[in-house]
Amino acid sequence: MTTPAAVLLIVGGDSRDVETTASALDRRFGSDYRVLNAGSAADGVAKLQVLAGNGEQVALVAADLHLPDGDGVEFLERAAGLHNGVARILLFDVDDYHARIPFRELPALQRASALGRIDGWMVKGWVNPEEWLYPQVQEALSAWSMAHQPGHVVYRMIGLEWDRRSHDLRDALTVNGVPFVFYTKDSGSGRQLISDHAVDVARLPALIRHDGTVLQQPSMAEVALSHGIQIRPAAPVYDLVVLGAGPAGLAAAVYGGSEGLDTLVVEARAIGGQAGTSSMIRNYLGFHRGISGGELAHRAWQQATLLGAEFIFTNRATVLTAEGDRHVLTLEDGTKVAGRAVILATGVTYRRLDIPELDRLIGAGVFYGAAGAMATAVAGEDVYVVGGANSAGQAALHLAKHAAHVTLLIRGASLAAGMSDYLVRQIEATPNVEVRLHTRVVGGRGDTRLESLTLQDDQDQQEEVAAAAVFIMIGAEPHTDWLTPVLSLDKDGFVRTSRDLPSRNWTLEREAYPFETSLPGVFAAGDVRHGSVKRVAGAVGEGSVAVGSVHQYLAEAAQFKGQAKS
Repeated sequence: MTTPAAVLLIVGGDSRDVETTASALDRRFGSDYRVLNAGSAADGVAKLQVLAGNGEQVALVAADLHLPDGDGVEFLERAAGLHNGVARILLFDVDDYHARIPFRELPALQRASALGRIDGWMVKGWVNPEEWLYPQVQEALSAWSMAHQPGHVVYRMIGLEWDRRSHDLRDALTVNGVPFVFYTKDSGSGRQLISDHAVDVARLPALIRHDGTVLQQPSMAEVALSHGIQIRPAAPVYDLVVLGAGPAGLAAAVYGGSEGLDTLVVEARAIGGQAGTSSMIRNYLGFHRGISGGELAHRAWQQATLLGAEFIFTNRATVLTAEGDRHVLTLEDGTKVAGRAVILATGVTYRRLDIPELDRLIGAGVFYGAAGAMATAVAGEDVYVVGGANSAGQAALHLAKHAAHVTLLIRGASLAAGMSDYLVRQIEATPNVEVRLHTRVVGGRGDTRLESLTLQDDQDQQEEVAAAAVFIMIGAEPHTDWLTPVLSLDKDGFVRTSRDLPSRNWTLEREAYPFETSLPGVFAAGDVRHGSVKRVAGAVGEGSVAVGSVHQYLAEAAQFKGQAKS
């Protein structure tokens, strides 16, 4: 029996407007979707209920802001309750100025967008649907289909739902954008795959490649090689070596490659760094509908690659030494690579709670970051997020789409102290997200997976709460111990640069270039740098500007070399 095509539902009080929009969508998307109309909120809800009862999928609902019997935003929220993950598009009448932004209804649009109650919006009254209608709808449908329909799969993974090794592998594949599907070993599909491919169940997790090759308990280096990823540099010397492929490192790679520098990027784990795990960034310049951290990072990676930058993964630098006019980096596997200049963009990682009973459950209900990889696994459960910064807020909102209830635990007195205003408002407007202030985690319990947490308030009162999972995002540390012998670091390990360098740590007559460290020719950008603003846009700006400083340094080095020869 053929599965019915997913539905696009257009809801509005003006029958001519609805029919015009529906007809245009049918012409463009009718071969893959069914387009339905509704003349009111009640009519729309009735149609959605019938579709839900029949088990049919609804990919997108577009509704007028003003409906004959209600508010369009409230209707879209009801639609999302009936069909999880549906793309919610708010429609506006074109205003007197025929502008792309509905200035007459701007307050309503700002509020709905800031609170995450819609996924996009469109102005009606367009002349050319290719320009005003189709791009927005296609963007929404692409996101929906990736989440809800079978697509390109590179690996089929078999493991245990709450096994730490399975979690680490799933998280690594997710944050690197590698398409995969996960099956537990006891599921019907899992048992069939084990039988068909002779998988050793004593050595899980296992990856089954698209060609049938089985990787049992693979390391990330093995996965990278299987996936055709480079793990060692192709040359011994580069103009610029960038450590880290987070926002700062990616920006440096884009500008280094585009400006003619032979550029190598060394990344130990994942494209995008900590920012790559953010489910939605709404305040990044130029993306008025928001963009996920992973998508932003992968766009930048593709851009840098096309501009000539070389990337290696699953390897990290462990030693930095200066040898003449070159800076030599020793990598974890013993490989050495030299750069005429180096940009440190290694970012930070989340601090740990250091609670023994929780440490042994990491990957089995206790997660540091990883909300993207585990969101669907906690569907219908009560989960907790620890932390008060933007990443914690974004994780809570993402989890709220799947979990029954999300509690955000904050040690301080205010959510606004460390979180952007748009996230604070969105959290306040999300009914299944609760915020508990003056609260910290002091313990937990569980045999094979997390079962409960022990919470303590500022009056030292403790409470045990049932918890299926806890996602911990409590600040960050730079992991720069390996740089202590050669660079000036602050008391927390962040790298000092340019004006923040103590005079005793700078030995040249010239001033340090912007973002230059105490070792001339080595620069630092992004979260690893002392004084950085810890924002994606700030890291991108620093990575870009640091490349300008690299050019200055290389020009100076070339001039000095020429003078020495003469």
